[in-house]
This record gives sequence, structure tokens and C-alpha cells, in this order.
Amino acid sequence: MKELCLTLHILLATLWVGGMLFMVIVLIPYIRKLPDNIHIIKSVGIRYSVAGTFIGLPLLFITGLCNMNAMGISFFSLFTMPNSNPYLLTLKHKIYLFFLTFILAVIHDLYLGLRSDQNPKYRITARIVGLANLLIGIAIVYLAVKLRFGGWNRTKIYF
Repeated sequence: MKELCLTLHILLATLWVGGMLFMVIVLIPYIRKLPDNIHIIKSVGIRYSVAGTFIGLPLLFITGLCNMNAMGISFFSLFTMPNSNPYLLTLKHKIYLFFLTFILAVIHDLYLGLRSDQNPKYRITARIVGLANLLIGIAIVYLAVKLRFGGWNRTKIYF
């Protein structure tokens, strides 16, 4: 069961971060050349927000809880344990960034993105929030990799 939960977690993280990378690197530069590009980007963003934000992120949280449980860590006890354990400290940082990315995604998708065709200020702010969310997502992936190697910086490299 824990293998299935971790596999789903990785696939959902791939959907979230990979989808944002695809839009930034491939889709949006291409769409910007098309007429009516603002409405096209908005339509694509709405479709992605359903899959990424409103389905993907809650499932990421659930599979994350499942993974923590498989490691013998409960969600609430995580916040009462001392910060002296590097693994738990890294996990806390990952969870804090997850909550931040979720909040930013909801603001982006339900407020800024829906108004991006009305006003350049909304469009620019939506871009900034979207880029910040991408960078936070990459930081979360980094912390996940760090957790895989014990949650702290090691000097020895394993291949």
C-alpha cells in the first residue's frame, strides 16, 4: 500500500510542477504569438486549475499524509516534535511550503487568473504569483529529494 501511495504522490507532484513548467516553457510562449492570446491562456489556465489545483493539490496532501503514516509520523505529532531531528525539520518546511503553494494557487486560480483578461494589473500579478508558485513547487521537490536522502546535507554522494 505504501508503494502505491508514494507512486500516486510522485505522479501528482509531476502533474503540479510539470504542468506549470510546461505552461511556462512551452505553451505560453507559443500562445503569445496567437491572436486573442489572453483568452486562450485564461481558458487553458482554468482547465489546468481544475486538474492541478482543485484535484491534484488536495490529493497530494492526502497521499503526503499516507506517506507520513508509512514512516510512522502523524500529521499533528509532527508539529509537537522537537526541531532537533533534521528529517522532521525538512518535512515541516516541505509542509509549510505546500500550504503556501496551495494558498497562492487558490488566489491565482479563483481571483487573479479569472480577472487577467480585464486589466493588465491582474495579468501581471497573476504572472508573478504563478511564477512564485512554480519556484515554491521546485523548492518542494528539492525538499522531497532531501528527505529521500535522510533530511540533511550529506557530504558523501551515493550513486
